[in-house]
Amino acid sequence: MGRTLALVFLTALAVLFATGGARAAEPGKTPVPVVVWPTLTPAGDAPSDVSPHKPIAAEGKVFERAQELDVTLRDAVQDLGFTLYVADTGPSPGRTRDQDLIERAARSALGQTPEAGGGGTWVVSPRVEHATGGDFIVRIVAVPPNGKELRVRVETVAAELVPVRGLVMLRDLLTPQAETSAALEAAREEAARGSTQGVQTPVRSQGRAVLAVNGGLFGAFTALSLQQASNSTDPRVFYPVLAVGTGIGIGAALLAADEWNVTTGDAWYLSAGPIWGAASGFLIAAGRDVEPSSDRYSWGVGGGLIGLSLATFALSRTSMDDGDATLAHSGATLGLVWGAATQYIWQGSTTTTPYTGMGYGSAIGVVGAGVLATQVTLSPSRVLLIDVGAGGGALLGAAAASPLLFVNKDPTSSIQDAASTRAWLSITVAGSVLGGGLAWWLTRDGSPKPAAAAALKWGTPSAGIIGSTPTPSGATPVYGAVWSGAW
Repeated sequence: MGRTLALVFLTALAVLFATGGARAAEPGKTPVPVVVWPTLTPAGDAPSDVSPHKPIAAEGKVFERAQELDVTLRDAVQDLGFTLYVADTGPSPGRTRDQDLIERAARSALGQTPEAGGGGTWVVSPRVEHATGGDFIVRIVAVPPNGKELRVRVETVAAELVPVRGLVMLRDLLTPQAETSAALEAAREEAARGSTQGVQTPVRSQGRAVLAVNGGLFGAFTALSLQQASNSTDPRVFYPVLAVGTGIGIGAALLAADEWNVTTGDAWYLSAGPIWGAASGFLIAAGRDVEPSSDRYSWGVGGGLIGLSLATFALSRTSMDDGDATLAHSGATLGLVWGAATQYIWQGSTTTTPYTGMGYGSAIGVVGAGVLATQVTLSPSRVLLIDVGAGGGALLGAAAASPLLFVNKDPTSSIQDAASTRAWLSITVAGSVLGGGLAWWLTRDGSPKPAAAAALKWGTPSAGIIGSTPTPSGATPVYGAVWSGAW
């Protein structure tokens, strides 16, 4: 009994709410006729072997929900300010398609066609279907007078809420103002929950966390450099200074995220400046044997500040996406490796750590890639594939040139060792460049250019199994190379 009273109360509230919204929206207008067809089952939004039909008593709960929905919708139509045409008892069997709804909407409530003076009418066709867990799928299809489009609302609701939700769905379909308000409210709810489905307002400063982490790391490194410059080893000084530096870095990052809309791409691109700038400054100082060694941290801080300034200037000109950020970090990494190889080639030996080459290489790499990121658009996956190509090319080059390190090796000749080392490293770097270039070419836009298409008509080479020869023990593959194409 209490459940029934609650259902009646909810239905009454929904009717009052819908009535106030609809009648206040169109005062003084002639009521529009509406034809409400009987509720059908199944809902029709999923494949089914059963055609839509009026539920019978043998269908149990579906029959009860359909009866409740019929009564609620017919009452709601009048409360919404429309005229219910009760003489239309619904479509004949087999006349429940979408086209049948459109054809009925083109006729008046009395069934007159436009040629006979009919003005068209609203047609509402509710559907209900049993879902899992005792819930029901409620689907309401409505066609405006003389309309060529179907307005559809579908929801999965609890059994006791079928009439209430059906009433609200009908209100949204018949009154455009209510429909628009409901859509906006649903969008706000989705955005509040942080859902990734549907239409929602993007979250401001999505790169806040990335910026805060990197800001904290650079702040901690700055505090470490101050501690090293003071030549103090007292932990009572070191840890408070480290905490203060980290806090200042995080605070500055959060303030920047509040002031500007920082995306994840912006945050990672901005972090490339201080991180690789600090690494470059420290490595260059180490390669130059800056003394005392604690001053090398100051070089790192200076390099980080320069990198931060350059990245900030670039972001003030344009926004960066994830591909741009990936390109900046990738360029710094490749610059680090190629810079080390360049110093080894200059020295002709791999016995010392190439601090100078790594420092200058990473600095040139991050600046060059950062500038390139402002001019081109690449996806992160393509940048990573180019990196894989560069790494694979370097491995192939090193493997191919490895005999240079062992063939005719003279222990007493340092000149021969230097020449072999330079040749091996040069081939390795060349393989890396060729591998990266090949990966860039293979991952470009797949649509062939006219010149490329004209060249392809002459054919392309291929190698592998080009045939087979039958033998008593089975088919033996024939290996070779062919040139095939269309002329």
